[in-house]
Amino acid sequence: MVDEADPGDRRPTRAPARLSWPVLRRREEDRAVAVVADHRWSVALVGAPGLGKTTVAARVTDRVVRRAPDPAPLVVPITAVAAGSSMPFGAVSDRFGDVLGDDLTEPVPAEELLRRAARTEGRELVLRVDDADLLDALSARYVAWLVRDHGARLVLTCRDFTALAEPLRALWQDDLLERIDLVPLDVDETSSLLERALGAPLEPASVEQVHRATQGNPLYLREVVRAGLASGALEHTALSWYWRGRVTASHSLADMYRTELAALPGDLRDVVEIVALAEPIPVSRLLALVDGSDLDRAVGLGFVRMDSTGTGSPVARSSHPLVGDVVRALVPVARRTALFARANAFRTDRQEGAPPAARLRAILWALECGVLPPVDQLLDAARIANGLQEHESTIALTSAMLGAVLTPTERVRTHCLRSLAHGYSSGREAGRVDAEAAWGLATSGVDVDDVAVVEACETLANLRQFHDDDAASAVTLTEIAVAHVGPAAREQLRVLRLSHLGWGGEFAEIRQEIERAGVLHAPAIPRSFLPIAACAVMALGTGGRLDDAMRLAHACLATATVHLEDSPWTVGEVVSVLHQVQVWRGDIAEMVTQVPLIRADPFLKYDFTLELFGIGNRALGERRWSDAVTAFTAACERYEVIDPGGFSAYAWSRLAMSQAYADMPDAAAESVERARTTPLRAMRILGDQIETTIAWTEALLGNPSGLRRADEIIARGTAAGAWTHVLYAQTLHYAMDAMAGRDTAASLARMQDAATRVDGPLAAAITGYADALRSGDRAWIASAQADLAACGMAVTAGRTKQPLTKREYEVAELAAQGYSNRRIADRLGLSVRTVDAHMSRVFAKWDIRARSELVELV
Repeated sequence: MVDEADPGDRRPTRAPARLSWPVLRRREEDRAVAVVADHRWSVALVGAPGLGKTTVAARVTDRVVRRAPDPAPLVVPITAVAAGSSMPFGAVSDRFGDVLGDDLTEPVPAEELLRRAARTEGRELVLRVDDADLLDALSARYVAWLVRDHGARLVLTCRDFTALAEPLRALWQDDLLERIDLVPLDVDETSSLLERALGAPLEPASVEQVHRATQGNPLYLREVVRAGLASGALEHTALSWYWRGRVTASHSLADMYRTELAALPGDLRDVVEIVALAEPIPVSRLLALVDGSDLDRAVGLGFVRMDSTGTGSPVARSSHPLVGDVVRALVPVARRTALFARANAFRTDRQEGAPPAARLRAILWALECGVLPPVDQLLDAARIANGLQEHESTIALTSAMLGAVLTPTERVRTHCLRSLAHGYSSGREAGRVDAEAAWGLATSGVDVDDVAVVEACETLANLRQFHDDDAASAVTLTEIAVAHVGPAAREQLRVLRLSHLGWGGEFAEIRQEIERAGVLHAPAIPRSFLPIAACAVMALGTGGRLDDAMRLAHACLATATVHLEDSPWTVGEVVSVLHQVQVWRGDIAEMVTQVPLIRADPFLKYDFTLELFGIGNRALGERRWSDAVTAFTAACERYEVIDPGGFSAYAWSRLAMSQAYADMPDAAAESVERARTTPLRAMRILGDQIETTIAWTEALLGNPSGLRRADEIIARGTAAGAWTHVLYAQTLHYAMDAMAGRDTAASLARMQDAATRVDGPLAAAITGYADALRSGDRAWIASAQADLAACGMAVTAGRTKQPLTKREYEVAELAAQGYSNRRIADRLGLSVRTVDAHMSRVFAKWDIRARSELVELV
């Protein structure tokens, strides 16, 4: 049954039932075309299954033909298959007729026959050989002979270059064949491809999730996205798509590998399945379970790949994460149990230091086989799953543990882990029961070790602060916990308390801790400081010490990158506050908008939607209002779906400001209301930043409450030493005085005084602007305005302007680009006198005194 859509339904257009998949033009393709067309050489396109070798080869030959003069080359496509690899001349017989092997023993007598078979008729020959590593020996010899002796050009694809027949490898050795390796798509290429396929962008966090699952393999991307559309995992908002839940292999991929697995001999299938069930498995352990030659064959067939751990120890993995998922799902329960019994020693023995992911996979395997491992191994696996953000696995492991006999310490830690997993999967409320249970047990007086007490405190405190928006309650929990631990753990609780104060926007004790710890002058930031790193950066930043905040942020980032597994959130937190410091400093050109290169690390915990904040703030600084509206609208839409960290208030406030500047007053008023009524939660760490943004927006909309709000910010900031917010509030007063035509002497003095208390280019530009205004020097004023604009603060942005006629606007736009009146006249076909008159009216309507001011207005 299909329901009729309501005629008033204005939901976004959905993707069609069958998604047409685009082809992304790649650097490797351009290089191959240049080699074949310009240098008249042959190429080998080498890469793993699914990377698009066949598609790239076809596009290369098509482009070569289009670029060639008449008569165009004849492209002969040849596809090799495994079944024909043992058949002499099997691959090319369909294209060149039946040619006996004896005819090829002497190439000269066979030349005429082969030319007739090729029917080249004097045209150049371009051979496109797919899966050339499966060519039979005679076909490979013939293809190589055409390239060597008759000027044919060759475009071949293969998975394994070393598996090519000797005549083809000899072409490369003799420099007649260029090897080009196809690599997976990077995150940006993946994002571009998905946007073209879906007709709208996939939001950043989902792009990261899909890219991590598919590792940029175009085939897997296509099948995963199609499956996501069919299952509803891909959902559309007004502007973009997002992925809900875990990315899993599609039925089509499962069917493909089911067929390939069924064709494997038993010993070879054992290798593939054991690796999938226990990956990454140390090679030394794997070789105790399977034959080395079988492992080599599994690697050669593309089911298994060799890798190494951080310590350099060799491990075996499935060739691709989705391949591992498919293989694990296809192993029947009885066979899974039999393989588990065979690998039981691997499960129980960790003395060789199995990699964390291998320990996790082995424990999950044991549970699937009905075997309950020791509690310490279950707890270890649950911690690993939590670190790898495999929340479903964490819940499965901890639920299994809670059904066993546990000590109070083990029970507390298990409840904490399950609470975290619920918080990032099925919802914070589902984790509240576990968090309360852990805290109740930890403070009940039973014997619970200090580490578990701290974990229970942190778990519940985070929920109180970042879900309930109750920072005071979170701080109180840390103070209560002190009575239940020894001296060593009290230091951890002290730092935890400082962290909750800082995230609550209370920076007085954080500033004292910065001085006490001496981190601003230390050669490196100690790992123990990382829990309050973001808070410390904001404490300095809101206090006007923006230069110190920048230095501290970069130093903390260096330490956090090294300790990513132990402090998985710190990198993202520091990058986010570093970005805000750059906004306050006016570092628009160098603004950080993305997390560093470690973004692909599975241990990194970061809300990638925050990158939309970076895009939007840069657009605001560059006065690209519509781009800012687009970015912040996308962020607001994403946080309407899920906002575990509590960032949506910031998104709504910046969207409101963007809409006000973009002359969207009604939308801006609605967004301001959302910003005012949305709990601040994690955004309290920014101090009065959201209040400041709301004040500016209200003032731009003509709402008198904007200046009253600015006065409150000034009073609070002066009392707390939050001089950055004071500066922005005083600047708002000056801007409104200037726009209303009021005397600006007093507000200008207050703005300049506030600027002297704040570091950075923007504060310096404000001071210079005030001095320029007092001097009355028009050239200096214009230069000062340009400095402000470069820092993202155009004093004329948002100024009420009388509308220009279409012709006046054309003249103003060209003048802003540096055209003289005579050049404008020539460009528009007007007289110079007419252009002079238009310029005079533009200056009068917009109350400007220099052509340089037009740059900020058009």
